[in-house]
Amino acid sequence: MNRREYRNGLQTTIDLEKIAGFSQQTSPKFLAVGNCTLDDVVTPDGQIAPRQLGGNAVYAAAGMRLWGARVTLVSVVGADFPRAWLDRLAEAGIDISAISQIPEAHLLRSRAFYFADGRRTDRIDEAREILPPHAGEIIDLVSEYTDTGSPLHRRLWPLFSPAPTQWAEVASDASFAHLAPGPLERSRANAAFLKQLRGERIVISFDWPWWDWDQEAQVDADLLQNIDYLLPSIEELTAHADAVRKTFQASHYAPQTRGALSPHSVRLSHQQGEAQHAHVFEAARRLLAFGPRGIGVKMGARGMRMALHDEEDWHQIPPYPTQVVDPTGAGDAFCGGFLVGLSQTGDPIQAALYGAVSASFIIEDFGVLHALKVDPRVAQSRVQRLRDRLSGQKSKS
Repeated sequence: MNRREYRNGLQTTIDLEKIAGFSQQTSPKFLAVGNCTLDDVVTPDGQIAPRQLGGNAVYAAAGMRLWGARVTLVSVVGADFPRAWLDRLAEAGIDISAISQIPEAHLLRSRAFYFADGRRTDRIDEAREILPPHAGEIIDLVSEYTDTGSPLHRRLWPLFSPAPTQWAEVASDASFAHLAPGPLERSRANAAFLKQLRGERIVISFDWPWWDWDQEAQVDADLLQNIDYLLPSIEELTAHADAVRKTFQASHYAPQTRGALSPHSVRLSHQQGEAQHAHVFEAARRLLAFGPRGIGVKMGARGMRMALHDEEDWHQIPPYPTQVVDPTGAGDAFCGGFLVGLSQTGDPIQAALYGAVSASFIIEDFGVLHALKVDPRVAQSRVQRLRDRLSGQKSKS
């Protein structure tokens, strides 16, 4: 019996007793696997934050650690990556022993330019109209950066993305792992390695991409069959929705889809002015046929939508209301918080509230380090407020 057939009979809630690491004496171990970067950020009101510590795995690790979780960060850095940043992570209680260093310079750098309507770009030519006149005096607007999908990005990404051979030892007792965005081949290998090593004793979440840059009309079934929860953003899902539809039209997976959105889900879309995204959520639902227990679509200030393998309706998860300073890394932190919530509740819907809370702390200031000072009791209080908010919404419906 292959993995996908077996998963089609699974409950979407997690049986915590079957996952190693749950006892009165030992807390479960979490892995955040992905990249470390140096980020230049420009906000809509003209604030500039140069060379701040960033990276999808760093934000995911912070989203886990702010709950007091036992976290190992798995990544690769260049020879000139600031040691002080790694020391700060270690001081906050994140295990950095699985971060490898290579002799090349750390060229995995990113820019994040934010528009007033919430859009983001990493391309200077698209951000000219919003850049303050003095921006070039603070951040580098001349050098080529690793803009997502650019030739430089595609060449460097594999160098700074961890391979299984680099972190086999720390994975041996892991119970939860988030695989942040990385090259498809590397993500596929990491997911397969973890499931071969730990089987059903580990829960894996994954962001994107589940497609090859050169073959974007394909869905990588070998990757998705090893993923428990798929957590992309609405932007990535929208860009690939047509490819998902074409994959189903041409593959044996089509008969196993759950079809279009349920009437309840369509009503939600209209209520929130998102009817134009109906085909996107239909594509998301279809991806569940490849193996994941659930898929959560992150939508920034609009919260997130989650569909579970054995349920018809979509669940709307609200964001935690707070003042936004820098939204960089919010989605990655959500993924980290989601896994902690899953470890504490066994329920993916409740876990999404933890993800929303992790994201809320990240966006309240620049970078990631401030979130590592959060008192877990404060985080728990925010979760309770979201629970109360959801309960109030259900009582009115």
